[in-house]
Amino acid sequence: MRQWRIPPDLADDALLVVSELITNAVVHALPPASLCLSRQGGRAACAVRVEVTDAGPALPRHRGGSPRQPEESGRGSAIVAALSARSGTTTCRGGTTRWAEIQEPTPFASSGGMYSDVTEA
Repeated sequence: MRQWRIPPDLADDALLVVSELITNAVVHALPPASLCLSRQGGRAACAVRVEVTDAGPALPRHRGGSPRQPEESGRGSAIVAALSARSGTTTCRGGTTRWAEIQEPTPFASSGGMYSDVTEA
């Protein structure tokens, strides 16, 4: 991602999404699993698309954590959804591809600042 000049915050989010999608493929699907990363957009704004393909069937969109290990399981899909502008699943005869697009925050036109999830009271 350095060669693509991806901003550090976007790269961090993309790497976390990669980790979650790969982990889900290894733990819940059938081998083999493959990873495809692509850069989208231009100089002003860019996005990273992450695709992980495995040989398993599609799983439900979001499953709750395991009753035995709630602190260690069941959050991957929620993390991917929270960090991604768009995400989804594509199935074909050979398996399932889970994908996500992570985008840079876009500046507000009126304030000139970057998006923040901090709200002032």
